[in-house]
Amino acid sequence: MSRIDIDALFENYMRERVSKNEEKLTLEEWENKIPELYEDFSKVPFAELGGKTPAEVYAGRSGANLAAELCETLEEGAEPSEFLCRALAEAEDAEEPLIALLDEEEEEKVMYALNLLGERGSAKAVPKYIGLVLFGADGHVKELAAELLSERSEEAKEGVLAAYADADEDAKALFCDVLSRCRADGRVFAVLKDAFLSHPDKAAMYSSYLARYGDESALPLLYEAIERPGLDFAEFRELKFAIETLGGEYEKKRDFSADKTYKKIREQSAKDRKNTEKQH
Repeated sequence: MSRIDIDALFENYMRERVSKNEEKLTLEEWENKIPELYEDFSKVPFAELGGKTPAEVYAGRSGANLAAELCETLEEGAEPSEFLCRALAEAEDAEEPLIALLDEEEEEKVMYALNLLGERGSAKAVPKYIGLVLFGADGHVKELAAELLSERSEEAKEGVLAAYADADEDAKALFCDVLSRCRADGRVFAVLKDAFLSHPDKAAMYSSYLARYGDESALPLLYEAIERPGLDFAEFRELKFAIETLGGEYEKKRDFSADKTYKKIREQSAKDRKNTEKQH
């Protein structure tokens, strides 16, 4: 059976339901009803689908076949249906075909494959995720690959540590995010510590990784950093948060009255107080 645009079928189904005026609803009410209508639609047989319902149409098809239809749909400039994506996320033999799509040049195919592998909780794809963080051409691809690595940080740890030294700065930052979610490991702490010390201009970001990792041995580094002259308010706030997260304290008063971020926060706080007073 050639590919059928299931979303186009749904549009026709929706149009017919509205035209029959089964319920006298406003446009907004119809829009709110779409999830319910989509569920009803999933159970309706269609001649265009060989007499099957949208929920049945992908049943029994191989993962390779489903992945091929995903590619065909994207190449035609169409959006894959929820039913196709659900089938790819659930089919037992779809993991390898989806991993193979990570080698595609088209960003859209790679992003769909990443999202679907993420839904599957794929462990086999971890080495590919690391490769995409290292060599992916698109920032969105790199970030999503790193996000999926973060969800499997312990499984990814050895591969990330092995790749770290040869990674560029952007990839190293993403890898630090992943490593900060790992259990205690001296090698991980060494990487996070070195990254913090070698990026004083990004103290807020790298201090957040140390805070998440949770090793109080980082406190002396954070205390030293928070005393640095010229620190802006945003950095100060993140460093103070990291110190407190690791069980430390920092109560020294600092003057940020000339800082733009500090001024905006104070102005917003003043507005909020006035609004609260008006309401009472």
